[in-house]
Amino acid sequence: MKLKESTWYSKIGQKRLIQLAQDGHIKGFKDPDSRRGDWVFCRYSIDEYRENQAGYLHQKALEIMQGDLL
Repeated sequence: MKLKESTWYSKIGQKRLIQLAQDGHIKGFKDPDSRRGDWVFCRYSIDEYRENQAGYLHQKALEIMQGDLL
């Protein structure tokens, strides 16, 4: 997906998406056929990134709840 589509789909800002791709957290690259240097992102890697975020937050919530119950 192009950058604009990816930001709409992921609800992540353009600069953050590019940074995530550069850091290797999601798959994204500058389109070699684009003269403007447009970015393209893999939707599946965005989904995986978001799923990992949700799993991390769920785990943290469980840890907090267990600590409160003890």
